[in-house]
Amino acid sequence: MKKILTTVCLVSIFLLVSGFTSTTQIDKTSTINVIATDNVIATEFDKGFKDGYCEGWKDVKGPNAYCPYAPYPPYPTYSQSADSYRDGYNTGFKAGYRAAQND
Repeated sequence: MKKILTTVCLVSIFLLVSGFTSTTQIDKTSTINVIATDNVIATEFDKGFKDGYCEGWKDVKGPNAYCPYAPYPPYPTYSQSADSYRDGYNTGFKAGYRAAQND
């Protein structure tokens, strides 16, 4: 009877441990999917902001300066459109210019 009880306990512990291992693998996979799909959601405004930030930085630091990572773009204001690359570029240029001057 002790052998059966010991065997049942060992099997249940094994199943319990293997169950926790598989859930952490699922969590890592789902995190990777969220990061990968984040780039797809970027609007034209976001793309313009990133490019404008770099150009604004280079306008102060010089044409051969390395661009830092652009911060998260702000939401477009009331007069701007999320579908407008130019609005994002202009906003990013001003932000990059100010950041380079303060650096």
